[in-house]
Amino acid sequence: MKTYKSVKGSGVYSILGITVAYDVFLTILLYLVSYYEITTLLKITIVIFNIYQLYYMLISCSLNYSIDNENLYIDSALGLKKIRLSLDSIQGYQKSQGYIKGVKLSGYGNNNYAIGRSIIDKIGSTYMFVTSMKNIIYLKTEDTNYGLSPEKFSEFEEELNKKGVNELSWSYKINKNVNLYKDKKFFIPFSIVAVIVSIITVTPLILYVYNKLPGMMPLNFNAQFVAVKFGTAKQFAFKHMFYGILNMAILVCMYYAAYFCAKYDRKSAYKFMYVPLILSVVFLFMQIRILLTFR
Repeated sequence: MKTYKSVKGSGVYSILGITVAYDVFLTILLYLVSYYEITTLLKITIVIFNIYQLYYMLISCSLNYSIDNENLYIDSALGLKKIRLSLDSIQGYQKSQGYIKGVKLSGYGNNNYAIGRSIIDKIGSTYMFVTSMKNIIYLKTEDTNYGLSPEKFSEFEEELNKKGVNELSWSYKINKNVNLYKDKKFFIPFSIVAVIVSIITVTPLILYVYNKLPGMMPLNFNAQFVAVKFGTAKQFAFKHMFYGILNMAILVCMYYAAYFCAKYDRKSAYKFMYVPLILSVVFLFMQIRILLTFR
């Protein structure tokens, strides 16, 4: 097996700079805001954001590619990313130099580097593992394309040729038949979010209609979950109904974003359901905590 390191680029420093800038901004915002709902969302955002950033930083600085007699491997430190491509499944490759021209669907990247899924000009939907624009090789398979930036580019290309993988030109078409509702990977999380949003919206109204809420209920909390403003049960019910409607609006927006993305890359479309799923679970948790504490 021969192993080729990825070219050391500036991607990791770019991601690190973005991480520091956003962490400073979110931390300042966290100290300025004193409402329980917003501080809870900010804390969760900071945790998820930093995990996301760390994931891509580790991949960017530790990518390597290996080739044996049967497979090509894309690996990174700690096994965060490990892809095995059968050499028989690789239909051919194209070479490129200079700025990366395309649209990022997920992950990180700009004109100089790209880690994640992108639509590359004249290439199509591509899973990018490119740390430098200096020398890029695009591998074509039936499902998707892969972008690599090996340090010893000529040697890597020569090794591909020895394994029967040769240079090839191809074109791509946009997928016009997108039926996400038939896909379990999309439909199941979508259905879960719809159920949670319905619970958030309907539960306070049902409790209000059947007089199961106290006459006065908290409307606002400080960051320590201490009520700072009270209102009638009706105000409380309608405020939480608004939260449910807000979550439903986010779900609809993410659905259409996923539908658009699926035309180019179906796998990237699934990730759009994570946003409304996380938000709805957070709002449901906050509602349950309030009801258990003040009923």
